Amino acid sequence: MKRAMNLPTFQQLLPHKLVPHKLVPHKLLRHKLLPHKTDPMLQQPLVKILLQITLIGVVWGAADILKELFNLPMSSGIVGLFLMLGLLLTGVIKLNWVNVGAKFILGELVLLFIPLMMSITQYQQLFFAKGWQLMITIVVSTALVMLSSAITFMLGNRVKRALYRRTHHAHQ
Repeated sequence: MKRAMNLPTFQQLLPHKLVPHKLVPHKLLRHKLLPHKTDPMLQQPLVKILLQITLIGVVWGAADILKELFNLPMSSGIVGLFLMLGLLLTGVIKLNWVNVGAKFILGELVLLFIPLMMSITQYQQLFFAKGWQLMITIVVSTALVMLSSAITFMLGNRVKRALYRRTHHAHQ
């Protein structure tokens, strides 16, 4: 018969920030059916997610103001991307202030494609006349976005692991 996992063992398996001290009852932490790794998204309170999404929205709003103020020829989303990158690299905004909110937004990204589908139904004449050109553009751009997202994720994950190893192995 297997022994139930005790709390110190569970804490050793996961980074200290992922252990849900206050969100999961103590009995469940010691339960043998609890998986070794839990989804961090399920452990975050809704208020923290909403605050982080609000902070991301504030940066996006500031980027929109900067775009209009300096009459930049790019979208406020691109300006916001560079603004957020600059704020993260300089340490003005800490990664853990926006990490969970960004993961939540990315997890619900499919909902953002609903307006796209609605616009296709509004402009059916254009779609029927130039549909093959639109389909090629959609397929190629989707493939490029997926490829660049995968490469960015892999490189970001490598950097994150290297930083994790450097900070945790330096303390041991």
